[in-house]
Amino acid sequence: MTARFVRSPKGVLLLVFLPLILLGAVAVGPAAALPHLAVAVAGAYLGDLLPGWAARRPFRGSTSPLLSGLIVGFVLGVETPSVVTLAVATVASASKYVLRTGRGHVFNPAALALALAVPVWGAGESWWGALPDLPWPFAVVLIALGAVVVDRVAKWPMALAFLGVYFGVFTAVGLGEPARVAEMFREPFVQAALFLAFFMLTDPPTSPGRGRDQLWMGALAAAVACAAQLAGVGQTYLLLGALAVNVALAAQRLAQDVAFRSAARRTSGLTGSAT
Repeated sequence: MTARFVRSPKGVLLLVFLPLILLGAVAVGPAAALPHLAVAVAGAYLGDLLPGWAARRPFRGSTSPLLSGLIVGFVLGVETPSVVTLAVATVASASKYVLRTGRGHVFNPAALALALAVPVWGAGESWWGALPDLPWPFAVVLIALGAVVVDRVAKWPMALAFLGVYFGVFTAVGLGEPARVAEMFREPFVQAALFLAFFMLTDPPTSPGRGRDQLWMGALAAAVACAAQLAGVGQTYLLLGALAVNVALAAQRLAQDVAFRSAARRTSGLTGSAT
């Protein structure tokens, strides 16, 4: 790795993922975890290569498929059949070339593919990469590593708004119906929420840059996730929150582009009238 890459957001995320791979693999068993991750990464690169071959684009050697594949592998249970893991990771990378606008891809690749994995392939999601199978002190390790990434990509408002609203809503519900939300404050659900907040919601291409937008979109993600969980949608509730932000951001960018083009046309018309 070059020094420049190590300092980049992708480089920092990859370095942070290394201890999660090691610790998570120890917890669930290296013989199951490491081949599972390898298949996920292979699938992500396959999903990146196929559209490139179809469009006759040269291979760029991007690290984006590596990161998407690791996230897919971290979330899917290690007992997932390899063919399913491969398919989910392939869809993750390929979605960037299908669901996109002039500003880039719309959805967080891993979040979209993982949300589809449950209804389409019946996959199980354990979020083992968030270290829920280790004792509670390792949650501090997850938070510390997540803080490094959030700070590097300048997404503190996003992460804190999500976590504040998310745990605030479940706390409020728990005051009246504690049994309904008790599991949200236990493993693996706490670790899964932390992992989403630190490593998925903060994905630079699919999350807002301005602080005020991060605040309301982080709150939106939490509100959708909480509503989905309380409605009983199942394991995808966190992912639906992330995808809601992707849709909101795409809509905001579209509105901005329309406003910009409209202003440009008015300016052009005034210039033409003056001449």
